[in-house]
Amino acid sequence: MKVDISNNLWGKKKIQKNGEMYWLPLKQHLIDTRNVILLLWEHWLDDSQKDIIISAINNTDEKVAKRLVGFLANVHDIGKATPAFQIKESIPYCKELDDVLKEKLKRNKIDIDSYILSDPNKSHHALAGQVILEKYGVDVSISSIIGSHHGKPIDTSDEIENQLYAYEANYYSTKKEDYAFWESQQKSIINWALNENGFNNIEDLPKINQIGQIILTGLVIIADWIASNDEYFPLIDISEDFVDNTNRKENGWSKWFKTYVWESDSKMDDVKGIYRTDFGFNPNVIQEKLFDIISNIEKPGIVVIEAPMGIGKTEMALVAVEQLANKCNKSGMFFGLPTQATSNGIFTRVKDWLNKVCEGKDEIEKHSIKLMHGKAELNEEYTKIKQSTYNDTTDVVVNDWFSGRKKSMLDEFVVGTVDQFLLASLKQKHFMLRHLGFSKKVVIIDEVHSYDVYMTEYLKRTLNWMGAYNIPVILLSATLPVEIKKKLIEGYLKPLNEKKIDIKYNKNLNYPVITYSDANKVYQFSDFKLEKSKIVKIEKSNLEASEILENILKNSDGVVGIIVDTVKKAQEIARKCLDIYKLDEVELLHSNFIAIDRIKKEEKLLECIGKNKKRPKRKIIIGTQVIEQSLDIDFDVLISEIAPIDLLLQRIGRLHRHEIEKRPIEFKIPKCYVIGTNENYEFDKGIKSVYDEYILTKTQYYLPDEIQIPNDIPVLISKVYGEDGKKIDISKDMQNLKDKFDTNKSKKIDKAKTFLLDRPKKDGNILGMLCLSQGELSEEQSYAQVRDINYTIEVIAVKKFENGYSIFKNSEDISNKLEKYSKELLKNTVRLPQVLTINSKKIDDTIKCLEEYNNKYLKEWQKINWLKGKLGIIFDENNEFKINNITLVYDNFYGLYYRKIEGDDDDKI
Repeated sequence: MKVDISNNLWGKKKIQKNGEMYWLPLKQHLIDTRNVILLLWEHWLDDSQKDIIISAINNTDEKVAKRLVGFLANVHDIGKATPAFQIKESIPYCKELDDVLKEKLKRNKIDIDSYILSDPNKSHHALAGQVILEKYGVDVSISSIIGSHHGKPIDTSDEIENQLYAYEANYYSTKKEDYAFWESQQKSIINWALNENGFNNIEDLPKINQIGQIILTGLVIIADWIASNDEYFPLIDISEDFVDNTNRKENGWSKWFKTYVWESDSKMDDVKGIYRTDFGFNPNVIQEKLFDIISNIEKPGIVVIEAPMGIGKTEMALVAVEQLANKCNKSGMFFGLPTQATSNGIFTRVKDWLNKVCEGKDEIEKHSIKLMHGKAELNEEYTKIKQSTYNDTTDVVVNDWFSGRKKSMLDEFVVGTVDQFLLASLKQKHFMLRHLGFSKKVVIIDEVHSYDVYMTEYLKRTLNWMGAYNIPVILLSATLPVEIKKKLIEGYLKPLNEKKIDIKYNKNLNYPVITYSDANKVYQFSDFKLEKSKIVKIEKSNLEASEILENILKNSDGVVGIIVDTVKKAQEIARKCLDIYKLDEVELLHSNFIAIDRIKKEEKLLECIGKNKKRPKRKIIIGTQVIEQSLDIDFDVLISEIAPIDLLLQRIGRLHRHEIEKRPIEFKIPKCYVIGTNENYEFDKGIKSVYDEYILTKTQYYLPDEIQIPNDIPVLISKVYGEDGKKIDISKDMQNLKDKFDTNKSKKIDKAKTFLLDRPKKDGNILGMLCLSQGELSEEQSYAQVRDINYTIEVIAVKKFENGYSIFKNSEDISNKLEKYSKELLKNTVRLPQVLTINSKKIDDTIKCLEEYNNKYLKEWQKINWLKGKLGIIFDENNEFKINNITLVYDNFYGLYYRKIEGDDDDKI
């Protein structure tokens, strides 16, 4: 094969701030990328990822797969060997730089300055690469990877076929005499790539299934990004023609590479020893049983753990990660939770566990951890790890290269919100990087019961893909309706599974229950003999929370929890309480506090009524749903507004959660008052705006006078979410409510499908996978798409101080110290009330008003990296801010609330 690639084609060009000009020949960038991708194969991919690729080409020889990887890297930028790319102007534009590069091409007798191309942008180099490869006979399963290596597969085969017909000049110029040069360059790159990687001809290249195409595209992308980083692989001065390759590969790789592939300990047979080493305690019967189950699974897949709150599900899951990683050759973990707050809470526990797992290993065996959500940089513990160096004593580090939404999932151990998992099934550019990242991990998804119908559609589809990649998944829940559990497990097992799936669910199981797959079979275990159970007394009431509270505390003290469904209701109850009780006896917690205030309130709550803490004589904790999610706190008695049964049980999980020796005698028996209930089953408008009336009605109807925890949990879930609504004997039209519920459910499912990736296909192709009818999504839209929530606006809250402004609870003008305080300002975000975002008109008006305000008073923020794109508001000396006929008020105790300005006749306020 003739190999004659011109060293005058540019692959990279750059002008420095001082005016110095640099470039890199195309061939050199292809060499660099191949070197990187082969090093990634040897030192970054784990065995399970290699197996995915080897299976994808229907070959058992790792050498063939590795050679294919090298070929892909060698041809990934073949589309740059075209006139359409070579005439591209430098950015920022530098005529001198472009002219010198054109002169280099003239050595090949190519005067690119004389070309007149009408639509060079119609043939971007990724598309051009796919077109060129297919022209010379490369199979579409390979060419599609090249066409997708900038994050988006080509939409249709017609788009590829029309290129040479409609835009031939983009590939071969407008001059007939130059046609042969461009054709020879493209042929030479293909022949060179075949030679370099041990293929005799194009026909020797293996075909790749859809699963392999996605993983390989992700691999090509990161190899390209690493090779394109001029700190790792420097460009050369414009006056030079050749690169000195002496130690170039070694130097570039050593600057990027930080941690070796994690391998779980192969000695996973002493369950008691593992728990004592990792967590400092002996396992309970459920933890031991899960360990035994996973030890005996031959082909692990999905595990669903349904167990009561406080039973140690987190520790169970982390030990299971070690086991499954060992069995499945995985080298990392993703732990997904419902909210940023719950992610922060678990992060510390995961970090401590990982330190134990890594303890005693060499420095080169340290492993990288990532906290992945929008406010991760504000987590002090995470920031502390980031600021440490690789020489510090800690075994856990943060690898800064894996930062940003596109690269974070590629890191080893990732803790984040469940959105990061759901985004794997969203039609979004660079989705293949997310899939590549997950393909090396064991996945834990916590609090699955808290995900609504809409989010469950994304959860099911993402499980489709996890099953296709054989990624072990652990789902944690207080309990799940049988039908939902069945759909999730089937979603995981069915993709690409040719054998019949043997699934037998017993609806009359005891509780807790472990459901798990082994190959294509599903098993369940629930024969636990728990030593501890508790009877919770339930009293349904139509009284106000403050009235019940007054009766409870009339003749006794204790810790009372009050959980309601809206911020407004929580604030109203708190106001009434302060009329009766002392300020230090009442705490309020909800989502409308400044972020740093909320974090401090949660920490204070854990210090006050957390495990093994000295409890106050009297405390009233008022809050919203934030209290029911992963806060390890204990109430003597609970008042809860009616909510769907699974969430109500989650709240009850905070009742008598810990062993308290000196619990007030009046509260020795755990009791929950459920307010918002009445004999007519008429629910408050605020409650119905949050939860479905059909489920609320069934919850109240089936709610007994006492609940045995944990045995009654699955029974109640089954009744409320089962199909027996017609049997309910009340005056309400239950069929009508069910029809509304089903219609709403169908709408949510249809809405979710708008941007949902198709299911994996064994013989499919990535061509057209991101073809959208409604255009691409922005980053913000992507996160919003996987949750069916009302639109919210978050701002940074500051307070007027002297001639400038300060952070709340601070007395320093920081308006001229933005660089110093920029990260601190990010901790002071607050969510605006829904009254300002209740419909599209309100949203538009609010954003317009905020943008005008910021442009006038906070324009300097846009010059600061951390603050760029952020919106802020300056509260006055009275902690007030007026916007669109609303006065916002921030109070250290109540959080953010609003007053309607007189004269506004909007009845929705």
